[in-house]
Amino acid sequence: MIYKNIDELAKQVGGSLRLTTLIISRARQIIKKSAVLVAVDTDDPVRIAFLELMQSKIKLRESGEQEKKVLESKKTEGS
Repeated sequence: MIYKNIDELAKQVGGSLRLTTLIISRARQIIKKSAVLVAVDTDDPVRIAFLELMQSKIKLRESGEQEKKVLESKKTEGS
């Protein structure tokens, strides 16, 4: 498994503020019982979101919206 450096992740999503926003948004989805996209041994939603980003399971789109996979899991919560 390849892990990325925090600076690389920030560049990947467009800066440290966008990185923080992405991780917190995803952590909120996990708290609301959204499906976890990686195998983890922790209950910490922020750590889970960070691991998902490191493993390229979530991404930030150019428009600022999260990747479709994450949005779909959010839609199923409301159903």
